[in-house]
Amino acid sequence: MSTQLDLKEIERKAFRSTYEDGLWDIYFGLIVICMSIFIYRPASGYSPMNIILALLAMFVAYSLFWAAKKYITVPRMGQVRFGDIRKKKKTTMAVFLSFVVLVQLILLGLTTLGWLDPEVSVRVNGFLKSRDLMDLTVALIGSLIVVSGMTLTAYFSDFPRGYFIAAMMALAVFLMIYLNQPAYPILIGALMIIPGTVLFFRFLKKYPLPGEAGRDE
Repeated sequence: MSTQLDLKEIERKAFRSTYEDGLWDIYFGLIVICMSIFIYRPASGYSPMNIILALLAMFVAYSLFWAAKKYITVPRMGQVRFGDIRKKKKTTMAVFLSFVVLVQLILLGLTTLGWLDPEVSVRVNGFLKSRDLMDLTVALIGSLIVVSGMTLTAYFSDFPRGYFIAAMMALAVFLMIYLNQPAYPILIGALMIIPGTVLFFRFLKKYPLPGEAGRDE
């Protein structure tokens, strides 16, 4: 029994070591900054360009994340394959997150429609009796969905820093929607990127490439 527990702990530590490079922290920080572009509503009116620019920025962020994982992390740590228990947890996480993402997409679509079509906004405002109340309601719902999705991801992925990221992303979404000031989420994104960058450079120092280790000696 003790041996089995030791093996599980070793497997958990090995899995968590995949987060040592700080790339997830940097990636989610960039996502928060991209979201500030998407949700920002200028005085001249919400523009579809917000969506296009945000999607392009997210594509660039993901491409950089993927390239760094492939060309920097994997050569230093190798490609690790985990057992059936870990695969089951990933499947369970995918099911939960699929539901969360579906709800997010529905709310996001309705919110965007309201920003693009003034008539929809007027109807919602009439139902809630206040524009501020509508923004507060959407901000609360958006932040709750984000924090629940990210918390589930952190739990099923054994990613302790994910809980901090979940809280920061939820705060960023709330401030973006309710205050409509992109400076706040950009600052929050930077606060997520900075520790990730520190972890990344520590990772490079801790896990040099075989050739680099030989030269250092």
